[in-house]
Amino acid sequence: MIYNNWNNQKITEINRLETRSFLRKESYKIHPLNGKWNFLFLDSPKRIKEEYLESKFIDNLWDRIEVPSCWQLNGYGNMHYTDLFYQFPILEPLVPLNNPTGIYRKKFILNKSDLDKSKIIRFYGVDSAFDIYVNNNYIGYSQGSRMISEFDLSEDLMEGDNTIVVVVYKWNNDTYIEDQDMWWLSGIYRDVELLIEEKINIWKLKVETKFDEKIADANLHIDIELANKDKFDLSKFNYKITLIDNGKIILRKEFSINSKINELIINPKKWSAEDPNLYNLEIELYNNKKLVDKVYEKVGFREIKINDGKIYVNGNNIMFRGVNRHDHNSDSGRTVSIEDMEKDILLMKRHNINAVRTAHYPNHPVFYELCDKYGLYVISEADLECHGFELTSNYKRITDDCKWENSYISRGKRLVNPQINRPSIIMWSLGNESEFGKNFIKMSEVIKKIDGTRLIHYEGDVNCQVTDVYSTMYSNHQQLIEIGENDILSKPHILCEYAHAMGNGPGGLKEYMEIFNSYDRLHGGFIWEWIDHGIKAIDENGKEYYKYGGDYNDKPHNANFNLDGLLFPNREISPSLYQVKKIYEPIKIEGIDLKKGVFKVKNFYNTISLDNIQFHCVIKLSEKLINEMNFKVENLLPNQEKIINLKLENMNLNDFIEDCYINIYAELESKEIWSKNKHEITKEQFIIESSKKAEDISEDNRELNIIESFDKLAISNNKFEINFDKVTGNLLNYSYDGKVIVEDGPNLNFWRAPIDNDMYVLDNMKEKHRLHLMKEYPVTFTYIKNDNKKYVEVVSDVIVGAANNEWLYKCKYKYLVNNNGKINFTISGITLDSNLSMKSMIPRIGVRFDLSNEFKEVTWLGRGPYETYPDSKESGIIDVYNKTISEMTTMYPYPQENGNRSDVKWVELKTSDIKLIIETNSTIDFSVHEYSQEQFEEAEHLNELMKDESINLNIDYAQNGLGSNSCGPGQLEKYKLKFKNFFYKFSLEVKSYD
Repeated sequence: MIYNNWNNQKITEINRLETRSFLRKESYKIHPLNGKWNFLFLDSPKRIKEEYLESKFIDNLWDRIEVPSCWQLNGYGNMHYTDLFYQFPILEPLVPLNNPTGIYRKKFILNKSDLDKSKIIRFYGVDSAFDIYVNNNYIGYSQGSRMISEFDLSEDLMEGDNTIVVVVYKWNNDTYIEDQDMWWLSGIYRDVELLIEEKINIWKLKVETKFDEKIADANLHIDIELANKDKFDLSKFNYKITLIDNGKIILRKEFSINSKINELIINPKKWSAEDPNLYNLEIELYNNKKLVDKVYEKVGFREIKINDGKIYVNGNNIMFRGVNRHDHNSDSGRTVSIEDMEKDILLMKRHNINAVRTAHYPNHPVFYELCDKYGLYVISEADLECHGFELTSNYKRITDDCKWENSYISRGKRLVNPQINRPSIIMWSLGNESEFGKNFIKMSEVIKKIDGTRLIHYEGDVNCQVTDVYSTMYSNHQQLIEIGENDILSKPHILCEYAHAMGNGPGGLKEYMEIFNSYDRLHGGFIWEWIDHGIKAIDENGKEYYKYGGDYNDKPHNANFNLDGLLFPNREISPSLYQVKKIYEPIKIEGIDLKKGVFKVKNFYNTISLDNIQFHCVIKLSEKLINEMNFKVENLLPNQEKIINLKLENMNLNDFIEDCYINIYAELESKEIWSKNKHEITKEQFIIESSKKAEDISEDNRELNIIESFDKLAISNNKFEINFDKVTGNLLNYSYDGKVIVEDGPNLNFWRAPIDNDMYVLDNMKEKHRLHLMKEYPVTFTYIKNDNKKYVEVVSDVIVGAANNEWLYKCKYKYLVNNNGKINFTISGITLDSNLSMKSMIPRIGVRFDLSNEFKEVTWLGRGPYETYPDSKESGIIDVYNKTISEMTTMYPYPQENGNRSDVKWVELKTSDIKLIIETNSTIDFSVHEYSQEQFEEAEHLNELMKDESINLNIDYAQNGLGSNSCGPGQLEKYKLKFKNFFYKFSLEVKSYD
């Protein structure tokens, strides 16, 4: 029979088993049902024929689909991305009849020996609702896309061939509370398996640990619930409990079936994200000394408390250096492998991330087990969001409507019960972006009855009516300071989302961390988010790129707003993750007296000392090694600091022509399970600036030839030639040994390809101030040659502005051309704005060059090796780096400004036979690309980038900051590049390899 459960609000399930704790069993026989299923895709459940559900139906003409997978990524239905829009008119609880539907059919064989066993089918995730039929019998129904669903098939399976039919609906009435910011993807997208075991077995398990007042000894409390459908006489049954620590038996004891299991464990090793000690718990069920069932569980001894408005784990005040994570794979969408999960967690650990929020739904049980193993604090979130109602007249109309109470409570239970034993889970989060109302109150009451050991989180509960923590999203720095300074609601605070990592950014992380560390009640936050949700595609030319909202003619959509992660879609690291690693550093090194080698080391870990850390100090002049040494900081406990004296007095570190760099690396002395030994935790750089300067000895004895025509000026000798346009003032080209090296430039440049974080100020920049249309207008051109023809000074005055702007720059180029072809540039600008009408930020102040495309390699002394910007550069220390020019571009899936290197002293660009050298006595920013600035602005996908005919070089006086204003605060004031006067110098010289 065909049912209409998907559009019946009174039904959230039929015959689905009560959610229980996820268990590992020796006695399970697991029959995997993953693999190829026969598949029929329909545009509506109304097109289902009764015969499709029958075992005898011949389905060999149907398509084949992989389980698990998302059907849209197999070519069925439309891909669609929205942040908050529903895809159909709001008429809750009803969804449209044209509801895409997939019918899955599979045959499998059951052995005769399994007939008298308990047989449970488990679905780890089906989006969004489904009916299940087995051997012509209707089994039941479930909705709730990101949660486990189980059904008892003990009486429905038979020896030999069995047929299972699963009818999956894209939408159901609970779709209104599953409106998360992600792709709308459908199907059986997580694992399916058949569990076969004895009819009496350990069905449900709850393990709690509670410490004494000294947080030394702990009670281990175990509740066990049996499945006993056949009503066995339990008087003959008993348990044997074994607790093992790394092979050593800590506890082994038998208990009668009705005993309360509450055992004192003397001084157990504690579990924390920094020291994730796990014990092996074995629970055996016996019937007259015959083993019937055996369960394995990992136990972490930890206790969570709030004291005086602060969060403690095992008595230690906790700081969350966190990130939000969606399930995503660029090939398979929401179907992620165990390898994907483990790679994510290992990358988090290696980049100083200690906490993860499962935004915005429960994850696969394996993910939580991996968090236990490797050590991450988890906010586990319910599969609940009705964000689309924010755009209606009543945001809370579902949340505050008692007709939806059952759905909310059901999701609370299904959040908590499966993962109730996971020590990594610190908080249960009721959901996301659904306002607040009576259904959340009921939901929290139910959760607290099931589990009173963890904290309740929900950002929408702004008055903390039911939540234990005060949670906000995207609070800017000043707002965070105000929260820290005021005892708001007497609750600890977290930023459950902040620092939107969309495209090139975020900036301002350093200041966030400084504020977190300044106020006891601030417990850190969770960066949005972990990975870009791009979908891999190949164009007709074989070029790979990533699709986002709108690329599938999906309307309405939120464009590339889902490209907002610290990882690119293919799980490669973006530059922002290196910055996160630096800012989340759990060890802080400060300079006290650099010339003597006196430093302060502070331990920002919450629970462990620095005994496993070896510090490696390297002292350099540019790339020349002066000295290096190792040292330890023993017995430095959490939140303690110690002065270290490396005794560098005799090295005369300021007695050099070059600046001296002291780099200190904090490395693991011995490996952890998530790293190799010598893994770098953090690094800090200290600079002793030289008081001496090298003499400029670049001139030689050759004379310059100066040829002036009607509108051109040529300066040359037997090695080089430089041509100027006397009308425009432009340097037209620079040739060396007959080859054109500089094809154009310098040209003043105040624009950059917009970054995602410019989205809300771009109209102001473009439409109001027309910054992207700024052009040079020549004023005067003069030159002076010295008497001995050793150099020529060329001066070009220009006005730079945009059409109809009443503000502008009055700029000056000065070129001092020496007789060896070296050019000393002085670039300056004075603002003209009598009415103070220019209030916008300037994207950059600098000059552009077009160079010969024979340049293939670049070396520089400055920050690196990856891109850095004013408010995101602490992770890049100053050193000498070398890359190919193609490696200098950060390939953001949505192209934009990228590749800048900050605090640069010199740059060398190399062909096979020459090098172009750019130097400055101060510092510059630079970037070099095979693509033009215009390409980065105009392209909407990676495959649209076409290599330019020239190499594009930017030499910048300053860059604007990044901020995170795509969904967070803009740049801090000190990082905003304002309309201001500027003046900077650098030189350009070409040399042969000889």
